Parts: sequence; C-alpha cells; structure tokens
Amino acid sequence: MIWKDGRFVLKFRQVLWITLIWTVIGILDSLNTHAMANTIYLQPATAYSFWQFFTLNTLSSTFAGLVSGGLLVFYLREWLRGSSFGVSLLINGLVIVSLNIVISAFAYDLLQSWRSGRGIFDPVILQQTADILSSIYFLRNLFFWAAVVLLTLIMLNVNEKYGPGVFAKLLMGRYHRPREEERIFMFVDLRSSTAIAERLGHIRFFDLLNDFYRDITNPIIYTSGEIYQYVGDEIVISWTMETGIADANCIRCFFSMRETIQKLSDRYQEKYGLVPEFKAGLHCGPVTIGEIGVIKKDLVFSGDVMNTTSRIQSVCNKFRVNILVSKYLLDLLNLPPHTFIPKRMGIIELKGKRQKVELYTFEESVDLLTPTPIHEMKEY
Repeated sequence: MIWKDGRFVLKFRQVLWITLIWTVIGILDSLNTHAMANTIYLQPATAYSFWQFFTLNTLSSTFAGLVSGGLLVFYLREWLRGSSFGVSLLINGLVIVSLNIVISAFAYDLLQSWRSGRGIFDPVILQQTADILSSIYFLRNLFFWAAVVLLTLIMLNVNEKYGPGVFAKLLMGRYHRPREEERIFMFVDLRSSTAIAERLGHIRFFDLLNDFYRDITNPIIYTSGEIYQYVGDEIVISWTMETGIADANCIRCFFSMRETIQKLSDRYQEKYGLVPEFKAGLHCGPVTIGEIGVIKKDLVFSGDVMNTTSRIQSVCNKFRVNILVSKYLLDLLNLPPHTFIPKRMGIIELKGKRQKVELYTFEESVDLLTPTPIHEMKEY
C-alpha cells in the first residue's frame, strides 16, 4: 500500500507543511493588502470588501500551496533529479510561478464575480480581471510570491541535505553555537564492498550503493531515524534518545532494513548478480553538534560516542555477527518480548581506549557459523 511507503509519507508531510506555510503567508498578505487598500489597485474603496478578499486570497493561497507543493515534491524534483542544481532551480521556479499566475488570475476573477454578482465568464468580469493582471498591484504580488517559491525550493533542498526538520532548526539558529545532545547512533557498513566494487566496476558499484541507500530509506523513516551522513559504503543513522528508545526503534530499524533487502533479493540478483549484506554497530551517549566550516558549512556530530560506535561496528566480522549493540544502550531499551533476544558476545577493549565495552547481538542476526564465545578480545 502506498501509505506504507515511508518516502511517500515523508513527501506528503512536506506538502502539508508547504500548504500550511503558504496559507499563513496568504493570511498575512491579505492583512497587508487591506492596510494598503487605498494605495493599490483595489478601488474604489466602497466596492472593496475585506472579508471577500481575505477569504478568497486565503483559500487561493491554500490551494496554490497544495497544488504547487504536490507538483514539486512528487513530480518536478524527481523528474529533474538528474539535472544540475541551477537547471532544476530554474525550471522548478518557472513552472511553479507560472502555475501560481494561473491560480491568481482565477482567484481575481472569482473575487470580481463575487463583488458584482456577475458570472465568472462575463465580459465585464474578464476585463476587470485583465486590468488587475496588468496593474502594479499584480506585479508586486508576482515578485512577492516568486520570492515565496524560491524560499520553498531552498527549504526543500536544505531538508534533503540535512534531513527532515533541520531547516526550521537552522532558521532558529539552534546549531549556530555548539550544543550537547544525547544521541543514539548506528553505523551501517556494506560487507565485502571492495570485492564487490572490483567485480562490478566503480560505476555499477555506485549504482548498487544508490539502490541500497534508497531501499533502506523507508525502514529508517518508519523508525524515526535521521540519516546523518553517507561515507562511501557506510551510512550513519542517528536518533534522539527519546525516539530511538521508543518501541526499540533503533533495533527495529536494522531488522526492517534487512527484511527489506531480503524481499528485494530477486531484483538485486537480476541486476547485480548479488544481494547486498551489511553489518551494524549501535551505541549512545552525549555528543556535540553544531555548524562547522566557512566556505562549505555542515552540521557535524563529534564526541567519543561516534568513535566507539564505529569501532563496535568494525568488530562484527570478528564475532561473525551482523549487529552489535553496547550494553549501555541495551539496558535503556524496552525490547518487545520474544522478538529481539539479546545474546552476550563478550567484553572488548577498544583500540586507544582504556574503558572496556560489553557487547550484545541478537539471536536473529547471528550467522549459521556461530563462533566459540569470546570473552575478552582487543581490537588491533
């Protein structure tokens, strides 16, 4: 079902946000227009009804937001994904601005019809609408909404780069100064990536990574995860403590990703001659997050948690398992009964660290060739 597609749900939410924001802008524009009623086109004042104008302007803004947002999010941006940023921005802007001119023209026609009691196709009404479309008022409105369209496109691009919800936080300056947050991290790494790249060639391997990352996006969205970054054949996923612990989201994410890839195994076999396998390490704790860089700014997490999680993931091969989680994180989780059965793998001393970390896996993730339990192992 389409409603079970996490990307669809995410896009639908984006359309709703665009619609809401454009509606609010339409309301504010109506109030501003009313304040300027004696200096703009809406003359004579005796024929001007604020509530008629307010109602139609707000409704047209809502409709424009819904249609423009849907067109942008579901069609135009996907269609132009292979184009350069400049071309994409130009075409998206022209299409949406043109669409809004049509919607505005129809709204003006309805307004004149409502005010005079004539039909919307009455020659007098059509002439009045044409006069508005050639007025300074419409020109001012055109530039205003073109700016709104541009900001909407910027918002969508920032959301795509940093993840949902980050644009608002950047506007509020939440990460302008470094701040500390408690976070859960999962480092996911593709198994045998070097051998696969040699077998497929770099172009086809890149296509494989793209397909893999696209296919595991739904499980990440389902479990409220945030994609922090892609690092070659590795993806880093993050949760706030609240969302990651709720319903064991951080653990469910891994098994949902694995289930998704298994369901698509025939497609991968047909296209690449293999089914991608991956391993993951999970840990949690305090990290520092903030904007960093001058010419190219980025949101960066830093802290011991990042290094520890990466190193936990790196010892999956030594334990011959697909997932390892620190006892510190496991103790915080309320695991569903009879679903995820933790299995202690031992205590390891991570390279460059005196503190030892106790690790667990889950019965479902252990390979058929289960090794002899290792109680103490040092990473070299």
